Amino acid sequence: MMSDECIARQMRSIFFPAHQRHAFHRLNVEYLASLQGLQPPALSDLLETGIRGNLQRAGESDAVMPSLRHQVEWMAGIIAQQGAWLQQGKEHQRKQLLSNSQGNFVLYRAGMSVDFAGKKLSEALLVPVHDAQQRVALAVQMLKDGLQVNPLNYRAHFELGWAYLFMLNQLPEATFHLEAAAQQAQASDPLFARFARRHLAAAWYGRQEFSKAAEIALSILPEAAPDDLEVRYELSRYLSAAGEIPLAAQHLAQVVGRSAIHYVQAQAEPDFVGQGEIQTVLEDLRSIRLQRIQHYVHANWKQDALATLPLPDQIDSGELFNQVVDQHERVMTHLPYATLSQREKQIGDRILDASRQRIIREVRLRSRHYEQVAEKERQRWSWVNQTGGALVHISTILLLASLMFYLLRFVLDFVGMGNLLNADTLVGNIMGSMLLLGITGVTLLQFVPWGMKKLLLKQLELDNTVNVLKSSS
Repeated sequence: MMSDECIARQMRSIFFPAHQRHAFHRLNVEYLASLQGLQPPALSDLLETGIRGNLQRAGESDAVMPSLRHQVEWMAGIIAQQGAWLQQGKEHQRKQLLSNSQGNFVLYRAGMSVDFAGKKLSEALLVPVHDAQQRVALAVQMLKDGLQVNPLNYRAHFELGWAYLFMLNQLPEATFHLEAAAQQAQASDPLFARFARRHLAAAWYGRQEFSKAAEIALSILPEAAPDDLEVRYELSRYLSAAGEIPLAAQHLAQVVGRSAIHYVQAQAEPDFVGQGEIQTVLEDLRSIRLQRIQHYVHANWKQDALATLPLPDQIDSGELFNQVVDQHERVMTHLPYATLSQREKQIGDRILDASRQRIIREVRLRSRHYEQVAEKERQRWSWVNQTGGALVHISTILLLASLMFYLLRFVLDFVGMGNLLNADTLVGNIMGSMLLLGITGVTLLQFVPWGMKKLLLKQLELDNTVNVLKSSS
């Protein structure tokens, strides 16, 4: 595992090399993975460090990086696999060279010298600067010695060219050895030859020979796998630097349309700064993503039950849906492209869910509104019900008094003294008043203000609609 001090010192020349305008690219760490035996977690950290450096140097925000974590890990896995393949190929070639030496000590010593040089280059990344320079110089000399004995060792040519390119910034020497590596490996190891040509294109780019770099990258394209987006991204960079802007924009569109991490890199790419056609491509891709989300939302909304369900109180579900969509579209215009591309379906589903919740909330608000209006009306006319209650209470008292009168007279009649309570007329009037007061009181108790029934029915209808909407969602 490389230390932070390593990243801050020796790694800076590899991460942000001068020959690439101090910009980080995946190519910068591809051979490093093999040289150091890096695993995906370490490579993920290195890739994230490099991309953050590009964004900060270009004045862009690096807040998008968490959303790119999955793609960074995917890219780290690819580089780790490539590093393992390079290491296996190096070991296979070493064994082959040893078997071909057939006891020739000079050839054997040359092969061991090349192996030892690779270890010195690896160590140079983990030691202080002064010691690193000594190890790089020793590795370069060993590689040269090995090539004097066996000039057909294409991996030695490559390692020497890589050291000149990334660690010594000696571009003419880098192009010479990388070209030799690509030519010699073409017949026996075409995959390694393609790997070497990618570095050769970077070396020509560093020498300001942009057309030459683009020509080499274009020759690699037919051999690249359809999902090898890095080769196409490198080609678009070289074409842009060579002034072939329309062709560069065409190749770049094929890459950034499929990869959010390359879109973010393109935003901070020095070769694309100030190129209006390329910036238009990036903006158009963003618009296309927004249109795709909009199409997904509208298509799914037409199939939603709420879109066709008749709502009470003239509530327009389509209007509420459009309001929610407009609000989210204003937010989406500020989202990073990586978020739009990676969470396209999630964003669409969130808008649909927000639309449903907005409709339910509107129905509930209408219900609460009618409830409040009904409560105000009830309080306004509560005196009528209170008067009716008082009249019923008085009527009940009069009824009890009349019953007590007749009960008492019945007792007096039983003992022969009934003449003492002879007030039938008065009691009759009292009972008549009782009956009138009772009927009036009951009528006033049942009084409902005008329009109250309609309000209550609307509230009941809205509450039932809320329950239906909740159960359907």
